[in-house]
Amino acid sequence: MITSFRDLLTWLDGRGLLAHVARPVDPAYELTAVLRKTQKGPNVGLLFEAVKGSPTRVATNVMSRRETLAAALGLAPERLLPDLATRVAKAVPPETVGAAPVQEVVIGANELDVARDIPQVIHSERDAGPYVTAGIFLARHPETGVYNASWNRAQIVGGDRLRVRMMPPQHLGQYQAAAEAAEKPLPAAIVIGAPPALMLAASSKIPFEADELAAAGAWQGAPLRVVPAKTVPLLVPADAEMVIEGEIVPKLREEEGPFGEFMDAYVEVGRNHVFRASAVTRRSDAIYHVIIAGGTEDLALLSLMLEIEIWKAVAPVARVVDVGCPGQLLGCVVAIDKQHDDDAKAAMQAAVGAHRWMKFVVVVDADVNPHDSEEVLWAIHTRFSPETGVLHQKGVPGFSRPDVANLHLGKLALDATAPLAMKAQFARRKFPGIEKIDLGDYLGERFGSR
Repeated sequence: MITSFRDLLTWLDGRGLLAHVARPVDPAYELTAVLRKTQKGPNVGLLFEAVKGSPTRVATNVMSRRETLAAALGLAPERLLPDLATRVAKAVPPETVGAAPVQEVVIGANELDVARDIPQVIHSERDAGPYVTAGIFLARHPETGVYNASWNRAQIVGGDRLRVRMMPPQHLGQYQAAAEAAEKPLPAAIVIGAPPALMLAASSKIPFEADELAAAGAWQGAPLRVVPAKTVPLLVPADAEMVIEGEIVPKLREEEGPFGEFMDAYVEVGRNHVFRASAVTRRSDAIYHVIIAGGTEDLALLSLMLEIEIWKAVAPVARVVDVGCPGQLLGCVVAIDKQHDDDAKAAMQAAVGAHRWMKFVVVVDADVNPHDSEEVLWAIHTRFSPETGVLHQKGVPGFSRPDVANLHLGKLALDATAPLAMKAQFARRKFPGIEKIDLGDYLGERFGSR
């Protein structure tokens, strides 16, 4: 179990999964260009030691691997989904502590400038400017006091201002709408460099009435350490790297965007909410976290939560082996241990109904890795029947962003499992001894494998 962002970096470093970048990098485009190329290659975590114009180091791609997510929660990778499916229903309230690493340095309202205190990372060519992309917004419901944690991008304006995209049906948007209806600001905190369990809680699809600080405790199997914020009536993670305290201003909207989002296209300019900062607290040697929308870290965090929902929906109707979302978040692959020929159809029906975003589902046999897109395509090419293996639901709403909602109407599922009567004909060939082969012994170090 890994309970802080700092410990996560240490864990990665100890396993050769964290690259230290000593060369100075420009936070405008260069940093994310290096990140994007790394995600296409070794897909390791990155720690930028020298970011131009900022005394703060930057870490990124730190939760990009499934084994890292499992280790952070103290689970075996093969047990990740079934074990989390049972934890999701639990709640472990946070533990309030006194002194906290995240408050070693306190920058008050009179001296803070978010454009100075935060690395000015610009991601994509047409982005409106620097954004906070790995900030978890914490807020309490104005009436119930329940905590919500959610990922929201925030455009850095300068001084005490950021612009935030959020709206109902997102839970934070509902919290803000309730506060605004009462003509009150919504106290909030932006957590950067959060404990891994809070990252997952912020990605989760738990019910509206559930408390996500308690959900983070459930994910990690122990209470989340929290401390009272300095200027807002909130508890914040004691072991985070940085917290921006403040409030979301009622009845005020400003133009935000464009911004390159997770589908690898731009969300254009829109009138969005304004966050007014009242303090920045941080570790004395704080490390700033950056996530690129739609990159491997973003997809790993968000897809795990979708996979849990799909697992829970399919498990009552078929023997689920694993669930994956290779490549994107608007579809999934479900691997089942098929007992009856109708199992695949039942799994298809359950999976497309498990979450609104699931517009494309592929069901495969247990011998196919649902996280490997080449394996899935192989199964479609060799085991899918266009005559009998299609489930098509017309007119069903999917991804709901207004500008693209019409494109995402309807759902499609494919049965890429072998008929049970032909199981022997579809048994995959094996290559004895392949697991012991190190290509370095045969092809030389240049082409070798570890």
